[in-house]
Amino acid sequence: MKYFGVTDRKMEEYLYAQLPAREGVLADMEAQAERDNVPVIGPLVGRFIYTLALAATAKDILDVGTATGYSAMWLALAAQQNGGLVVTLEKDPSRAAYAEAYFRQANLAGVCAVRRGDALTIMRGMQESFDLIFLDVLTQFDNPETALQMLDLCVTLLNPGGLLLSDNALRSGRVLSPPSGDPSTQGIVAFNTAIMSHPRLVSSLVPIRDGVSMSVKVDIAP
Repeated sequence: MKYFGVTDRKMEEYLYAQLPAREGVLADMEAQAERDNVPVIGPLVGRFIYTLALAATAKDILDVGTATGYSAMWLALAAQQNGGLVVTLEKDPSRAAYAEAYFRQANLAGVCAVRRGDALTIMRGMQESFDLIFLDVLTQFDNPETALQMLDLCVTLLNPGGLLLSDNALRSGRVLSPPSGDPSTQGIVAFNTAIMSHPRLVSSLVPIRDGVSMSVKVDIAP
C-alpha cells in the first residue's frame, strides 16, 4: 500500500501488521487496485469506517466516490449486519461496472446500489437522508468553493446524530502549507476549517493513512 508520510512509517507498518487478513472479494479488490493503480482507501481506513458504521448501527449509508467499490464494500458489510443499504456514487461508467461486478461476487448486490453521474448533481436531487456519509472525492475538486458546496449537501442529507467521514483530510501533509497551484489541497484546507467550526457538527481529524475527518451532526455544536 502507498505510504502517505502522515504518520511514522514504522508505526504504519505496525498498524498494518495488526490487521486480520482479508480474504475473498476484498483481497481481490486490493490486488486489482495495486495492479491497476486505482486509488482506494486501503484496509486501515476500510476497517476503521466499517467499525464506525457498526458502532453507529448505521443503516442508510451514502458512499461518495465509488471507484471500484472498495470503500462501499466495507460499508456494505456493516450495513448488511445492521439491516441497511448503501448508495454509492460514481461518474466513471467503467469503474461503476467494476464495482457492481464485485458486489455481485460478494453477494452484496442487494445491499449496495451504484448511481452513475456527477456526485454534486445527484446529491442535489436526493430526497433520502443517511445515517452515515463517506466522502472520498475531496481531492477531485478544483476549487475550495466546490468542497464547501459538498459539505453543505452532506450536512443537509445527514440524519441528526449521523456520521460524516471524509478521506484524504491531511493530503500527505500538504494541508500544513498548501501550494498556490494546488486547488484541491486548498479545498481540503477550507473543508477542514469549515467542519471544525460548523454549528451543526462536532468533528475530529484523525491521522490514519492520508487522514480522515470524522463529524457527528448535532443540534448545536459545543
